Amino acid sequence: MSIFLAEMIGSMFLLVFGFGAGASSRLQHSLGKGGGFLMEGLSWGIGLALGIMAASALGSQGHVNPAVTIAMVTAGILPAAEAPTYFMGQIAGGILSGIIVWLLYLPHWSATEDKDVKLSCFAMVPAIRNLPANFIAELLSFFIFIVGVFVIGKVVFPVSAIACAFVTGLWLTAAICATGGQIGCGYGIDLGTRIAHQILPISGKRDSDWVYALVPVVGPAIGGFAAALAALQLGLV
Repeated sequence: MSIFLAEMIGSMFLLVFGFGAGASSRLQHSLGKGGGFLMEGLSWGIGLALGIMAASALGSQGHVNPAVTIAMVTAGILPAAEAPTYFMGQIAGGILSGIIVWLLYLPHWSATEDKDVKLSCFAMVPAIRNLPANFIAELLSFFIFIVGVFVIGKVVFPVSAIACAFVTGLWLTAAICATGGQIGCGYGIDLGTRIAHQILPISGKRDSDWVYALVPVVGPAIGGFAAALAALQLGLV
């Protein structure tokens, strides 16, 4: 149960910072409106650093992302039997995050007419909807990110676990700014928040676009799996 709670709370920190920044930057009459992609990328990165530290302190390895868990199982760092508990905690943290973001910006949902913008505060919405291209971008960007995570773990973690969390957060910010322009921020961790969008009484919302939902779930899963195999071959694990 401690692993479940650790991943739930760690994921909650990551997703509230990330999607909360998206809401601040995009919703009508928000004081942060127009903050832009760098603001969102920095918020995702800081949220990841805090989420990793929180989850690690509470008893998990600090994955806070199902695709990261898949990569760690593939690399032999996490026993496969523990993965379902990680997944359940991460999804629960996502649902909780969606509820918190909804409450934080409660007056802004009715003030914002664009239904896609409202969805993007809970889920990945591509800049140009092209499912094959979106899938390739998700897979490749997450592959790059996870290879970097293994490098950071190899070099920085032996020195300081806290420094490793901060460097990983900074790496996420750089990765989002460099590779996320087509697919948005977050790298496929929006299943729980998308569920929240589905069930919450958000004023004027559209459907939750479950057709697209497979792209940010399957793409990063394959990318993380491939990155773990590459890391094993390169001696990073």
